[in-house]
Amino acid sequence: MTIKLGIIGAGIAARDLHLPALEKLKNEFEIVCVCNHTERKAKEFAKLVGGVPYYLSYKDLLANSEVEAVDIVLPIHLNFVVTKDSLDAGKHVIVEKPIASNVFDAELMTSFEDRYERVMMVAENYRYNPVFKRVKTLVGESKIGKPYAVFWDNFNMMDSTNKYAKTQWRLGHQYPGGFITDGGVHQIAALRDIFGEIGSGVAYTRSVNPHIGKVDSMTFQFTIGDGVNGVLNIYYSANGFNGNRLTILGDKGAIQVEGSRILLKPGGKPDIEEKMETDWGYRAEFEDFYDAIVNDKEPVSTFYKAYRDFQTMVSALNSAKKWPELALEG
Repeated sequence: MTIKLGIIGAGIAARDLHLPALEKLKNEFEIVCVCNHTERKAKEFAKLVGGVPYYLSYKDLLANSEVEAVDIVLPIHLNFVVTKDSLDAGKHVIVEKPIASNVFDAELMTSFEDRYERVMMVAENYRYNPVFKRVKTLVGESKIGKPYAVFWDNFNMMDSTNKYAKTQWRLGHQYPGGFITDGGVHQIAALRDIFGEIGSGVAYTRSVNPHIGKVDSMTFQFTIGDGVNGVLNIYYSANGFNGNRLTILGDKGAIQVEGSRILLKPGGKPDIEEKMETDWGYRAEFEDFYDAIVNDKEPVSTFYKAYRDFQTMVSALNSAKKWPELALEG
């Protein structure tokens, strides 16, 4: 069975992330049309896909009875209305993260799962990345004993050479946190999958480069799961330094993750290195979407999980406004 898919949006994520995954799944999905409100981009994307028809209005695409499912890859503030319209039109939906532009809409979208008899999921590829699934297994098998601390350092420089920093809707974002939220929900999703819920926390935020938003730097200190202390650093104006490292400390060892490389460091024993084959989960998320449609099952990346990821990020950002002055003793 092949699902006839319409893609709504022709930006970076649609072209560079979703399309390569879908091209590997031609037995599962047939892209029958695309949409973008700018005709030049719509026409170029339609040609890239293989010469399929294109629309300038997503409502015209939804009116196409051939379309069974839609891939919504739009600016975040459009996710709510386009998702609802798509479900109203009887389409299955996969929508890019974050789920919505505000917590109210995100929570309301969780009610869609009971209102519509259609598959709906958020394209949170970190939930499908075999690297983090493997880390969850290692932690669950007590390979480092009982974990007690986790640190995630994500440092990037969003300068004029970065394609995401050239996207106007990201620069003039209509959602809290800008790049911090757009990228940070990835880390939150992976952390919650590995350890469980974040119980408490507080953040520091600042703007180093106002050109890319009101906030571009955040340190979030929190507790998660069964007594694990955590620190998440997300800095998008880290001039001269790039890095993305996850470190987990347990009472019998540690785990370090950089890219597709996992380094297991059991205390007193030689390190064990694993190099994972991964496309960061993009193919797997569409495989899950297909499986959910064909076999009438719940996808891994539900609206509720994505809502909790987004809610956590917004709560962290809001906590930065409430940080008390340290009362020094003595």
